[in-house]
Amino acid sequence: MEKKRTMKRRWVLDQAARHAIEETWAVFTNGTTPNPALFLARLTDLARSNAFLWTEAGLSVQEHATRVVPVGQSLSRSLVMATVAADIFVGYTTLGERAKWLPALVKPRDWELQHQRSANRILETAISLGGALIKACQFASTRPDLLPAVYIRTLAPLQDRMPPRSWSEIEKAITRELGQRPTDVFAEIEREPVAAASIAQVHRARLHDGREVAVKVQYPDIENLVATDLAVLEQIVKAIARLAPAIQLQPIVDYLKETLPLELDFTYEAESMTSLRAALAHRADALVPAVVPDLSTEHLIVMEYIHGIKITDREALEQAGISPHEVAWLLNDLYADQMLHLDILHADPHPGNLLVQPGPRLVLLDHGLTVSLEPSLVDSLRQLVQALTSGDFGGVSRALAKAGLRLDGEVDITTLLNLVGVLLGKDQPGESGEDVDAVDVGMQIGKSIGTIPTNLLLVGRTLGLLDGITKQLDPGMDTLEIVAHYT
Repeated sequence: MEKKRTMKRRWVLDQAARHAIEETWAVFTNGTTPNPALFLARLTDLARSNAFLWTEAGLSVQEHATRVVPVGQSLSRSLVMATVAADIFVGYTTLGERAKWLPALVKPRDWELQHQRSANRILETAISLGGALIKACQFASTRPDLLPAVYIRTLAPLQDRMPPRSWSEIEKAITRELGQRPTDVFAEIEREPVAAASIAQVHRARLHDGREVAVKVQYPDIENLVATDLAVLEQIVKAIARLAPAIQLQPIVDYLKETLPLELDFTYEAESMTSLRAALAHRADALVPAVVPDLSTEHLIVMEYIHGIKITDREALEQAGISPHEVAWLLNDLYADQMLHLDILHADPHPGNLLVQPGPRLVLLDHGLTVSLEPSLVDSLRQLVQALTSGDFGGVSRALAKAGLRLDGEVDITTLLNLVGVLLGKDQPGESGEDVDAVDVGMQIGKSIGTIPTNLLLVGRTLGLLDGITKQLDPGMDTLEIVAHYT
């Protein structure tokens, strides 16, 4: 046993050394003539910030952070999260001290490298642990007002996909929820999931009456793991706020505390699916799966299984004779209808949750974040679109304030309009004529933004996701013109 533990530690030390070597080499080969003094200072920073890896605690963390932590080890998860956070904080503190005492030896490249190193550590840990960390990273990547651009770019590709749980575990969960074994409830059920995410996985099945269904099963232990993750994240964020008041990450925790309970409550999700399905009944070009209520519980949903093509698979769309341009137009029209007319929103339109059928017709999946929008918010969104289309700068500011976006300081109206334009998918050129980067604009106004209501955050997140999909399908589409029809 001790020999096995020693071998694992040696492997861990190799991993730590590899990280340090890669980071140091990146510093040395940044495209400029190496400065020996600057290189030595940077190398010292890296050595100090990585020193904890060679301690007993560091070894323990690395052993866990480089693999998927087994279910139920809450203490291990807490240790990993806390120590990775401490490592990142030490890295920034060390660099900050050098900037204070040796400013000539601190270049913008140093901060960029520290940002990249930290973002990589967070990404690796989230993929390893899953749970609430995946959700935290997904949301953080949509908040350019809170994090540097490097974090946004690094975390943005993260999808809510995890290795699936074993069939024996899923079988027990279904039996516990329905009081019968899956083979008794379903005529057929596939043991391999069609999708596996951070809180649940989906299996295809067939009912005894012949209907093909999707069975979404929540992981048995996920509520406890999410509660643990949120508690640890909140303590980490509070500690960082005390040590570095300028860093405010509490909005990320607040968002997770508001939305994760919704995603974990499958009764809420089933009701949301039914509500949105009814709201969209007048549209032949949109479809939400029908719930099988007698087989759905707080931790399990059985729904209609619907076939379709992933919305971002241009090749498959074209092979099926479906125009990507028409799909992009339908996507923006459908979500404008939800936000500005139906007062209900499917707020998680990432590519994995959107299928396309011939017509085209859109299929909306995964409704843990489908929410009802307050009439006041809908009204303010209409005013915002009207102000944007008419060039009413004052109207934009008033509409945002009415929606709950309170600005604590003075923000240049051009910067604010650029951010709104990017979110709506209508890129606005800056003063130099260059395209505006949402990340850069977000960082410009981030310090002036106060508390943002959860539903407004969900609207913003939705718009950002829609913009990304639209750019893949039809980069030149004027989405604001489509949205304006609903005002």
